[in-house]
Amino acid sequence: MITLNGDKELVRVENWEAIQARPDFDGQLNPAAHELAAIIGSYVFSEYIACGLSNCRTPHGRGYLVVTKDARVTNIGKDCGARYFGVDFEDLTRQFDKDIAAKENRERLWSFAFRLDTVSADVVRIRKGEGSDAGADSLYKRSRALLNLTHGCPDVVVRRVIQMLKTGTSEVLTQREATNAEIARVEAATGRRVNRPHYIEESAGHVGYLEALNPENDLREMLVIDLDENLKAFSQLDIDQLSHAQLQRWAKWVSGVDATIERAELAVLKYRELLRPANLTVFAVLLPDDGEELQFRRFLDSLSRD
Repeated sequence: MITLNGDKELVRVENWEAIQARPDFDGQLNPAAHELAAIIGSYVFSEYIACGLSNCRTPHGRGYLVVTKDARVTNIGKDCGARYFGVDFEDLTRQFDKDIAAKENRERLWSFAFRLDTVSADVVRIRKGEGSDAGADSLYKRSRALLNLTHGCPDVVVRRVIQMLKTGTSEVLTQREATNAEIARVEAATGRRVNRPHYIEESAGHVGYLEALNPENDLREMLVIDLDENLKAFSQLDIDQLSHAQLQRWAKWVSGVDATIERAELAVLKYRELLRPANLTVFAVLLPDDGEELQFRRFLDSLSRD
C-alpha cells in the first residue's frame, strides 16, 4: 500500500507501477546532484523493491517517496535516506509521519461524524430500554440499593453483597450450630476434641450475575460519562481546526465507541438477570427479624416496577 500526502487529504495507491508511471519519477536518482525538498508519500510492500538512489539500489519493503527541489520524485528506504540526506531527511520524516497521523485521525473523525446520529440513537435506546424491557438508567438506579445502605434494601443484605463482590463468590453462605452427630464425625476425622458450640457453614443458594455490579460493568460510567457526554462534546467540534493533540485524543475515543456500546449492551443483560426477584430471594435467609423480611419483600417488589 502506498500513501500519498495530498494537500487536503490522503491519497492511497494500490500498486507500485502507478508510481513508476509518473512522468516525474526517477528510479536512478543521483543524490549528489539533487537537493531534497519534501517527503510526499510512504509505502509498505510484502515484496522488496530497489531503492531509487543510483548509488544505493538496496532492496527494501518499507520506505518513502520524496521530491527534490527540481521536482524529481524517487523512492528511498529510511536508512539510506538518512545516510545520503542526513538530518534534513530525518526532520522531514518526522514531519511527514506527524502530518499523516493527523490526516488519518481527521479522516477517522469525519467518518465517525457521519455516524453520530446513529450512535447517539443507540445510546438513547440502551438507556431508555425497549418495550417492557427496562433500560440502563432504570436498571442502574435500582441496582444502587444493593450497594448502598439506606437505599431500600436491608443493611445485612447490602453488606453481604459487598463482601461477595470482594471475594468473587456467588454463594450465599450461612452458619448454624452443629448437631452432636456432626461434631462426633468432625472429632473422629481430626482426632481432636471440638469446642462447643461448633458451627457449620452451609450454602443457602447461588446468586447469578452478581458481576454486573463490578466497576467494569458500570452503566453510568459507560453510557452517561463516557458516551453521552463525549457525544455531545464531539457534535460541537470543528474537526478541521483541531490541533494534533486534540486529533489524537478524539481519534482514540472514537476508536473505542463501538466496543463501549457492546459492553454496555452486555452489561444491561446482566443487570436484568441480576435484578430478577427470583434471583435475589436467597438473601432472605440472612434476615434476622420480621421487620427486615418485610423491607426485603418491598425491595423485591420494587424491582418489578419502573
